[in-house]
Amino acid sequence: MFRRDTTLRSYKRLRTKYSTQIEEGVFNPDDFMKNMKPFFDERERKYLAYTSERNDIDNRKKPDTKIIKVNNKLHAGLFNAVVEQAADHFTGIPIKWDYDVSEQKRSIIQRARDFFVGNVNQEPKNPEEFDLLLELIENMRFAMLDSDAARFQGACGVAFRLLEPVQLSKENWELRASNIEPWKAERYWNGAVFIREKYDPYIKKYYEEMKVVTEKTILTFNRYVESNGFNSGGTFKKTDEVVNPLNNIYLSEFKNNTNRYCDFDVAEEVADAYDRSMSDQQNEIEQFKLAYMVITGSRLDEDDATDMMANLGIINMADPQSKVDYVTKNLNKEYNEYHMNLLKKTFFTITKSIDFNDEVFKSNASGEARKWQIIALEAKTNTKEQYFKEGLKELADTIASFVNFRDNKTIDTSKVIFTFSRSLPADLGYLAEALPKLAPYVSNRTLLNQIPFVDDPDYEIQMKQIEGGQQYPDGEYDLGGAKDGKETDI
Repeated sequence: MFRRDTTLRSYKRLRTKYSTQIEEGVFNPDDFMKNMKPFFDERERKYLAYTSERNDIDNRKKPDTKIIKVNNKLHAGLFNAVVEQAADHFTGIPIKWDYDVSEQKRSIIQRARDFFVGNVNQEPKNPEEFDLLLELIENMRFAMLDSDAARFQGACGVAFRLLEPVQLSKENWELRASNIEPWKAERYWNGAVFIREKYDPYIKKYYEEMKVVTEKTILTFNRYVESNGFNSGGTFKKTDEVVNPLNNIYLSEFKNNTNRYCDFDVAEEVADAYDRSMSDQQNEIEQFKLAYMVITGSRLDEDDATDMMANLGIINMADPQSKVDYVTKNLNKEYNEYHMNLLKKTFFTITKSIDFNDEVFKSNASGEARKWQIIALEAKTNTKEQYFKEGLKELADTIASFVNFRDNKTIDTSKVIFTFSRSLPADLGYLAEALPKLAPYVSNRTLLNQIPFVDDPDYEIQMKQIEGGQQYPDGEYDLGGAKDGKETDI
């Protein structure tokens, strides 16, 4: 659904306007809400369409006629299918945070060379600070938040994660994580704005709290949603200004693409047409019991017919030559199926998604053949993954700033690696046939990397050598001063 007041050009100009206001220290919260409202409303509309809570078909008016007509407003859930499919594809398995220790790692050949020339080779180890980061991530339940953020990202075109520092006592701070609805936040290169609804227990009113976060300061504005005797509704008032303890913009953004289009922006009209067609077909089926009655050989006025049906439930015709019958409509099953399938196929093609009810997934096609069927989804997911990774980097910077502030420890976030795993099942039968054929041309380590359930190829190689009697576990032998798996100077 195209809205003239939510064009891409208007949105970009507003971003320039308010990032400049933040930079110059002249941010106007009321002006921000007024100008951003159409864009926030559009994001919320898309999310409600994704959840099937409110769709275009809901606005369909009932036919203006005295004749009883069925007016179904069915929603097929195509928006939900395309968003959930992509989100589950790259966040169905929790995203793994690792620390890059490649500078400390050595290949098997390099380790042997180091041994003979006397180099000290330390085992790769995560720094203590990174373990603290992982503990914070676990406590804030990032796995659950990532899944929800991916759905906001796909349904609204953007998602936001808030990592807010909260002071519990004079010396005790904690970091709290939550996803902010896309229609209540915006992030710029030099600051972020987010709105939350709160409750005032003294005057028993709900109010909106807006925070503007920069690297130096945190501004707080409040407004009551409804007017009352103490405050005027609809106007923000500045209530607080404090120093940002993290020196970090702690609202992270997960864009779906550069222009923040959602997964079904280009196919909304097709999905709406599918909803209308499905509702029309259901109308025809239900309308069968309300088919027109035809009386031949006699005349029956409206009052007589109404009286007979209300009191007797039957039509009593005085003329024995008269005849009563029904007129119904014949449904063209083949045409209706063709039309519905065409709309659905068009929707999945435009959105680069998969209809798993397609014949190729019901057949005995090989796993490799099915991979080509999902190549468009894979390409789209890879793009979403890259933008999601940028949001995770912002989160890592925020956590590092918090650890530095609270514990006075430094985390090198440039060494943090994010590993995404696909949740589609692998064709192990195909791999079992293909990998042995490639063995003469590539190393065992490379082949093991192609097996989805092998996490550490080096470990698997070592275990195979132990099982074959070619090697002993590190703890059972002492070679060249190596004890307990750690090498020392020789």
